[in-house]
Amino acid sequence: MKFIYKKIISLFFFIVYGKIQIYKKSTSNIFLKKIYIDLNQSIDLYVLKKSRIYTDCHTNVAYISENFIIPKISYQQNKNVVSSVKFNSSLKYGTPKFKKYFKGSIFSLLQGSSGSNYWHWLYDIMPKIELLYKNDYLKKIDFFYVPDVNKFIIETFKLYGIKKNQLINSKDFKHIVADQIYVFEHLYIKEGNFVNAFEKIPKWIPFFLNRKFLKLKKKFKCSKKIFIDRSDSKFIHFKIINYKETKKFFKKKGFKFYKLSKLSFLKQVYLFYHADIIVGAHGAGFANLAFCKKKTRVYEFLPKKESYRSGYKKISNFLKLKHSKIITKNEPLFGINVDTKLINNIF
Repeated sequence: MKFIYKKIISLFFFIVYGKIQIYKKSTSNIFLKKIYIDLNQSIDLYVLKKSRIYTDCHTNVAYISENFIIPKISYQQNKNVVSSVKFNSSLKYGTPKFKKYFKGSIFSLLQGSSGSNYWHWLYDIMPKIELLYKNDYLKKIDFFYVPDVNKFIIETFKLYGIKKNQLINSKDFKHIVADQIYVFEHLYIKEGNFVNAFEKIPKWIPFFLNRKFLKLKKKFKCSKKIFIDRSDSKFIHFKIINYKETKKFFKKKGFKFYKLSKLSFLKQVYLFYHADIIVGAHGAGFANLAFCKKKTRVYEFLPKKESYRSGYKKISNFLKLKHSKIITKNEPLFGINVDTKLINNIF
């Protein structure tokens, strides 16, 4: 029944909005503006007139002009693989939501569901805001199309003078039309394995985060030895199974546990800047390594089957941090069982 219902809905919207095809011809609705990263690097900003965006808020984003999907800026992910535009769901199922018109200009920051993750917000989304800001384009934007509207998104936008009423939540409006849509292609994830793509993160991104936000850090009383506490995470993976034992061990070693979701963005910046040693299970909280001082010691717990992950190692190398992985035995659902006896001599 669910399959039949989906077919009927798709057929209805195919009739309403027409069939989507892959963009292969020139059109006056699309033009490019060169945006400078620095004196030696630039990137194209796509400007779409009278065009639309459709997303399933999960793995697909389609930028559509005259019923043609635009390849370089559209996004489609199948499990952990970022695929060619020919796999975008809009080509098969159309755009099965009624569209909402927004008068004026919209800057789109969608990339599937990952953009609402703290790591991806800092390293994928905020650099795009900075590029518009540096190139004097930010004031041209009326609305910002975002993957979600949550605490850290509101906080970081506020630092650029962007107000909450300028945000369009894609979870509420999955199909939108605007007079002008501004969008970049993904800054470093093109095609291939999603996790491995973090190794391609350009050096300028963590340095931008460091320069931009470190000067805004909000000082508060905190420890120089911090443990990133993910016990409040809604995700099961990378959770410490023997949490009580681990907490007791590290507290005896002088560490203080911090739930980063309880801190404001600028307090997180200060916490990591102030720290001499940082320990925790692999997770988005390590995105804050961008704010650390040189030679800060970083220890990242990873289960053996996930030990290939190297995004935080790369960022640490860029910023001259002393990063180490502590590999644990494989547990169900990427759980982490910390062997406190084995690591006693490290700390």
